[in-house]
Amino acid sequence: MAADIITLQEVQKDAYDDWFRPQLMEAGYEGVFQQKKREPIFHRGKYTAEGCATFYKTTRFKRVDKHIVDYDKLSANELANMQDRQAAEKGLQRLSKGNIALAVMLEDLHIKTTHSSQATGPGGGHLICVINTHILADPGYTDVKLWQAHLLLRTLQQLPDRNMPLLVCGDFNSTPDSAVYEYYREGTVPQTHDDLQADPCGILKQLNVGHSLRLCTAYETCNGREATYTNYTEDFKGTLDYIWFTSESLSVLAISQVDDESQLMQETALPSSTRPSDHVSLVSTFMFKDAPAEVQPTASSQQNSSGNNRGGGGMSGAGGPNPYHSGGGDGSNLFVPGASAYPAQYGSRSYGGLWS
Repeated sequence: MAADIITLQEVQKDAYDDWFRPQLMEAGYEGVFQQKKREPIFHRGKYTAEGCATFYKTTRFKRVDKHIVDYDKLSANELANMQDRQAAEKGLQRLSKGNIALAVMLEDLHIKTTHSSQATGPGGGHLICVINTHILADPGYTDVKLWQAHLLLRTLQQLPDRNMPLLVCGDFNSTPDSAVYEYYREGTVPQTHDDLQADPCGILKQLNVGHSLRLCTAYETCNGREATYTNYTEDFKGTLDYIWFTSESLSVLAISQVDDESQLMQETALPSSTRPSDHVSLVSTFMFKDAPAEVQPTASSQQNSSGNNRGGGGMSGAGGPNPYHSGGGDGSNLFVPGASAYPAQYGSRSYGGLWS
């Protein structure tokens, strides 16, 4: 495998321990797993829990820290000050779904920062925070989806280093016309949005909706639209998964091609004999943005750096055709895939893929 970072959702704990972790460790990865706050389910003769797993190449990154976003615990804290205790208990019961987010702070062992405004690790390398989450799936709980999205954004805004690049990957169980998507993209949601009209427990009235993070998605940035399908089942066909990034500190260079419907429907729906998941993997190539203009390298040194960068052609080096659509951007190259990660190709200022 060539990816630098892999983020996976709905990973069974036993599958992580028995297969994913040992197999990927052998391939040079270290993993971090966080299960959801739910009761184990009975599956194939035994009880098991599932959660989010993030892997990173140890030759490329060193883990600096990790943080668990426990939506249930944060919800309890939010509602603790409600004067109407009965309403608070009812709201907390609706909000307590066990979903979590896993944030892993990584230091790049290959790319050093060039300016004090850039987030820097103990060894002088670029810091990046990779967030892996799985938002509630139930379509009848759009209020809870927005609540969880809000809690994650607020937590990210409170990180000690506001300059740290963020990659927010996962299954958001929310389509591009949802309040969750609009909130991430625009920083707010109008009160007239359809998803805000259903608030059976009055929990949305407790939210101070708004964030200042400048977030974009890799696919819309490169294609002008999201992937047509990231989930393709008999019951639902649409886009639920995204790779969000902070546009002030990262630029997207490329994205992977996503199968069209004629391919996805060959065996009616997913999963199939060739695709083991009902979701489609997203892959993106990113780069760190350079320091302010006054400390940027000269034109000649930029040309030398650019000549060494192979981030955009990552998979070609792995023995196959380049599967990426090119994107734009200026600065230090960084390659990151979405919900899962693919192998990295290194240039003087770049790092390889993130697969989500």
